[in-house]
Amino acid sequence: MLAWASELVGIFTGDEVMVRKATVVLAVFCIYAVDFAINGVQATCRSLIVDTLPESQQQLGSAWAGRMLGLGHVLGYLVGTINLSTYLGTSLGSTQFKQICVIAGAALVLCVSVTCFCVEERVLLSHRTHGSKSGGLPMLLTILKTTLHLPRKIRAVCWITFWSWFGWSPFFVYGTTWVGETYYRQNADNAAKLQTTKDAVGEIARKGSLALVLFSVISFTSSIFLPFLISLPSDDIGRRPSRNTPRPLPRAASLLQRYQIDITAAWGISQLVFAASMILAPFSTSFQFATTLIALCGSSWAMYGWAPLAIMGEEINKLSPSPSTPAPYSRSSEDRAVEMSLMSDDPLSTPDDVSSPTVKSQQSDLNADDGMAGIYLGIHNIFATIPQFLATFISMIIFSILEPGQSPELAAGDALALVADSDLEQPSGKFPQSGLSGTAVCLAIGAVFQLVAAAQSLRMRRY
Repeated sequence: MLAWASELVGIFTGDEVMVRKATVVLAVFCIYAVDFAINGVQATCRSLIVDTLPESQQQLGSAWAGRMLGLGHVLGYLVGTINLSTYLGTSLGSTQFKQICVIAGAALVLCVSVTCFCVEERVLLSHRTHGSKSGGLPMLLTILKTTLHLPRKIRAVCWITFWSWFGWSPFFVYGTTWVGETYYRQNADNAAKLQTTKDAVGEIARKGSLALVLFSVISFTSSIFLPFLISLPSDDIGRRPSRNTPRPLPRAASLLQRYQIDITAAWGISQLVFAASMILAPFSTSFQFATTLIALCGSSWAMYGWAPLAIMGEEINKLSPSPSTPAPYSRSSEDRAVEMSLMSDDPLSTPDDVSSPTVKSQQSDLNADDGMAGIYLGIHNIFATIPQFLATFISMIIFSILEPGQSPELAAGDALALVADSDLEQPSGKFPQSGLSGTAVCLAIGAVFQLVAAAQSLRMRRY
């Protein structure tokens, strides 16, 4: 719907003015719908890692999630650098954006289908009492109550994520546009050629995607090697590293251990790198420098794809009862056997089979904690989503102040060139080659919020 917004609107009306206005409305709605959908997919993917892996493999699962995220970025932005119309014609759409949407949608369906087919979850049986309530309102109240009483470290991760996304949101929304604009602002001849193209936004995005490809390569490479260079929350001081993340070689591991830093400190440093890079965005006047600044943020994104999930996964597992945890009562061999059966992956075991009241109570607590794991991750996802909306409104204000009607490359063709064919008259004005870029200012403001996240990350080391 986002890619074909103008065509869909055109089915219901032929008035050009109405089409332009309705296209904008539909496109904005689709952008927010996509944002909700993406966060839903991400939340369930993170929950699968926490739910299906034991504590000893939480770090490994989080590391591989970050690697797959990095690989997806490489492939996605690499496709963005190619002029797809040259190879695909108009079979998948008449513009670059339409063709990328088709490819991205197909890839998403394929990857999610593979996950649903391959991953087996443990079945949790819920036995509600007559006094318990279910439904949307009780769930919302539970989420609100849990948000106000989060465990200290999980609350810290949520707030760090909140401030981080004020920086990441404009980075991913405007990063390619900013680099592409810088390229055309730098070269007058290229700017003149841009005025004659029918897919101005596509041309700008292709130039900007090159920087995001370098960013993704660095992110992917960092996601492979960083887990070997950073100490984990569960590593005991003065002891051998845990097996949460496998080390390459024993001797190399012992050597690297001397120079390892804590994962929370590494996360904070990565945010400082991002902030330092994006604060310089308004001062960038060359395509090469802009590309370098974008690429430097690759390692920061690799840490974000790994650190919060790894920290939260381990904290959630620590909050859940373990069969190896000594109980505060004397158990008979029969009780221990029953408890072990409850902790197994047998989906048919139920509390009705338990003869010990104490074991019944422990099983009830276990089910509650397993349910809380999903709520914790859902709350974390809320903290990542809200700043994306707020950053959008901040960006709107910035553009209305700095660039009111000064972006003819984005107005080329239709009311919303991102989602429509460019078949109308091109603007007569010249491409703006001077003045402060609104996209660069948005990136710099996001960097300031990222500094707040970095300060909280470094403070979390004391927890």
